[in-house]
Amino acid sequence: MSTPQPLLILTPDDLLAERWRALSSSPIRATELSGLDSWRKAGHRLVVVDLGGYPPAAPPLWTRDAWQNNAADLAILATSSRPDDEEGLAALNAGACGYCHSHAPIDTLRQALEVIAGGELWVGRALLSRLLRLVDSRLPRAGLAEWARPLTEREREVAHHAALGESNVAIADALGITERTVKAHLKAVFEKLEVTDRLQLALRVHGVR
Repeated sequence: MSTPQPLLILTPDDLLAERWRALSSSPIRATELSGLDSWRKAGHRLVVVDLGGYPPAAPPLWTRDAWQNNAADLAILATSSRPDDEEGLAALNAGACGYCHSHAPIDTLRQALEVIAGGELWVGRALLSRLLRLVDSRLPRAGLAEWARPLTEREREVAHHAALGESNVAIADALGITERTVKAHLKAVFEKLEVTDRLQLALRVHGVR
């Protein structure tokens, strides 16, 4: 099933553009970044961009005026045929709402577009962990955060590690407890903070929600 929203396909690659047409019932293609401006002015939001389809010597797409002037009002899924965490971080920091492989399965790309159209982020686990650590490093450390007040000291420790994208095994090793105990603490944390998954927990801990 294709995405119902109008979709701007931004790539100079004819084969990739043809493949991406399956993502939407009403796709429009552009090959130049200036297409973002026209798309925004037409009242549309959803965009899938091929970051790797342009000459390597050219400035990265997210550094150009057409991107920076329009990204805030668009839902951009940035893609690359050779995904790299540094590139992903840069694109997300410049306003992209998601980052993934340009040749990911169509169902995966479609799901990513649905997620960013709903106002959420779409990134891989490793990149999400780096993003959360970056946010965490910039947070003030004054006093006990509001989210932590209903939790025990151990629950706070587990929640903080989980919010950085660490696995249950890694949390258990870091805190010197069993994986089963980690799961029990996370269950209590989810209930007390009224969240249903690790992403919601991370957003709460890092003050995004």
